[in-house]
Amino acid sequence: MINDDIFKAEVKNGTGEFVINKILEKGRFNFAQLALSDSAFTNREDFSSFFRRHQIFPPNFFYSFIIDSSDLTMDININTHQLKVYGSDLNKQFTELETIAKTLDLTHIPAMEEQIKGDNNRMSEFLKILTKYSANKLSEEYLTHLLENPSFSFYNSSTVFQNKDSIYQLIQLLRKENSPYFDSERVLKKYQSMVTLYKPKENVPVSNFTVTNSRGEKKYIRELYNSTDYLVIDFWGTWCGPCIAQHPELQRIVNEYKNNGKFKFVGIAVNDKFATWKQYLEKHIYTYENYIFEDRDYPNLRKELGIYSFPRYVIVNTKENKVVRSNFQIDQLRGILNML
Repeated sequence: MINDDIFKAEVKNGTGEFVINKILEKGRFNFAQLALSDSAFTNREDFSSFFRRHQIFPPNFFYSFIIDSSDLTMDININTHQLKVYGSDLNKQFTELETIAKTLDLTHIPAMEEQIKGDNNRMSEFLKILTKYSANKLSEEYLTHLLENPSFSFYNSSTVFQNKDSIYQLIQLLRKENSPYFDSERVLKKYQSMVTLYKPKENVPVSNFTVTNSRGEKKYIRELYNSTDYLVIDFWGTWCGPCIAQHPELQRIVNEYKNNGKFKFVGIAVNDKFATWKQYLEKHIYTYENYIFEDRDYPNLRKELGIYSFPRYVIVNTKENKVVRSNFQIDQLRGILNML
């Protein structure tokens, strides 16, 4: 499939052929997927209906590759579901990158030490592969993918920021090739956005953003600063399973510190629907205040406070209006509060 076009071919005696009646431009990224099925399709509607009925199930019957040559040869092992493409350097590079990416196993989350080890190994291999090949469209796309969506490739999305210097050196190396098929300015812009998002937020001032309570009343965040030294914020969403799973523990911590006037606890839902959020709060009673954040302001707040994963806990010094701690686990919260 290229640019939403579907090309079909019939396989007989283990071989088949499809012809693309288009000019392949090197400056375009022609990503394609091949689906194998016992049925024949005459149009897109037939194929879409077949797919919706789950008679084609990825990833076992979907094979991804890049069309960058008019003479590609592919071998598919239907037993191991492995695809090999011949006559294309881009597909060789793509296969190597995908092999490393598939070492991320989200069906079994290892202990933190193993997560860090696996993430560092993946990053090291990604950088080796991207250094081995000349600057091209695939390198550009893969780098921007890593910078924009690190959670797709690593257990801990902060791995990309931790390797920012090596990534920057790689970008500069590829940039020097001056390839017309590698948009270094685009990659550098994504790199800068990543650094802005992931850099430590301690001592960062907090803008006076607006939140809404379950009655639909709007408040500025600084209105919540009254009569407390520190505002402990839980950024979460009803769509976030880990967030909801941690709420009972957060409530226990709130109960433990309820007589300590230094701390005020607040939940702020983001990327959520008001009705869904309100209904959740009606079924789950928490003694700390809860608000929802307006989506239109979320991109700015995301960069400002580094909200790139959930749940996200942030502690604000209300006297100075500055972040004192962020990016920590809930099992660290008691220790942090006792130090303040």
